[in-house]
Amino acid sequence: MQKNKYFVPLLMMFVLFFLIAFTTGLNNPFSKVIQTQFTLSTFQSQFGNLAFFIAYIFMGLPASILVNHTGYKKAAAIALCSLFAGVWIVFAGGNIGLIWLYLAGMFVLGCGITILQVVINPMIAALGTPEGANSRMNFGGSFFGVGSVLAPVIVGFIIGNAAVETLSVADVNPLLYTMAGLVLIVMTVLYFVQFPEMNISQQKNEKADYSALRNAKFVAGVIAVFLYVGVEVATGSISFLYLTDIAEKGGLNINAEIAGIVVSLYAFSLLIGRLLGGVIGRKVSNRPQLIAASAAALAMFLIAIFLPETLTVKILDTAVPIKVVLFVCIGFFTSVFWTCIFILATEGMGKQTNIASGIFIMMVCGGGIVPVLQGKLVDKFGFADSYWLGVACLAFIFIYALFIAKSKIVAQS
Repeated sequence: MQKNKYFVPLLMMFVLFFLIAFTTGLNNPFSKVIQTQFTLSTFQSQFGNLAFFIAYIFMGLPASILVNHTGYKKAAAIALCSLFAGVWIVFAGGNIGLIWLYLAGMFVLGCGITILQVVINPMIAALGTPEGANSRMNFGGSFFGVGSVLAPVIVGFIIGNAAVETLSVADVNPLLYTMAGLVLIVMTVLYFVQFPEMNISQQKNEKADYSALRNAKFVAGVIAVFLYVGVEVATGSISFLYLTDIAEKGGLNINAEIAGIVVSLYAFSLLIGRLLGGVIGRKVSNRPQLIAASAAALAMFLIAIFLPETLTVKILDTAVPIKVVLFVCIGFFTSVFWTCIFILATEGMGKQTNIASGIFIMMVCGGGIVPVLQGKLVDKFGFADSYWLGVACLAFIFIYALFIAKSKIVAQS
């Protein structure tokens, strides 16, 4: 009976998961589009990512306040309105040719996505038994994975064999129309779905205690999540630009469609890793998982850096450098990072877990800052050497798992 009661709102959460992933996944191929249209450097091409992910800093805690005051359903509706507005601002900025308007649209999209993140995570945990929360999160992560896989593939398909040097936002107008329509459909369905509104507000007379937030294990965990999201977004975005750069130089016959398919391997490997992680997580605790996964990701990154571009593999009859394929396939290992780091960094925090969760959401801004830094490295040292930034990020996460995550956090009750 309880399963039937929660089926529809849970399905809505999964749809929103897909929408978050699909919207976020557009940043990677769009980086090349705006780079060409506005004649930007690799560093500047990441400003769209920065505008999108910086919204997490500005909206992380306000989104939590919004949910407290309006409830989950109204907050989700406001988030969808933000997405709808953001799509049209991006459309206007790209088609009129105003880069600042395009970036404003990406920021508005990021604000909507941030609110949805704050809504979805506690809702999925609450829509069913506590024992099944991990399973529901992993299943939701599968919807997220599908959205992440489709985004670069669809953009690549729409662009097709269009000349890379003449790309503009106008080339992806059909996708923007589709996104606007999809958001309207989801908003309409949301109107008829009944949400159970949980009491998430702190009691008025209860004094807040945030002492555990100063614990070294938590602080290092926050940094680790910042770096994880950063390397995840940077790897996809820079790898897409890397492949198109190879095509422009005439090294290999790679078009935007092939580049999109290759970059989607990151999201696909992430999807497979999450599904497998859901099974392994029942038998292996979080710290050993994180140690093994971060070590493997770090090793794969190092191997990829030293492989020559001339060593290729065939994808749809097109030769693609194996090193780029290895870069994007680290998603198989990084898929468990968020869950493991969050649990390790917040275990023992008691009532302080809610505020800690809000801080973790804010650290998603790493997805905007790290790609910009790697873009600067590309302009100065070239694409291959820029991935040393990813090595540094993964090395910190490995050190966190191996040494720092062993400590305990004891919060006041």
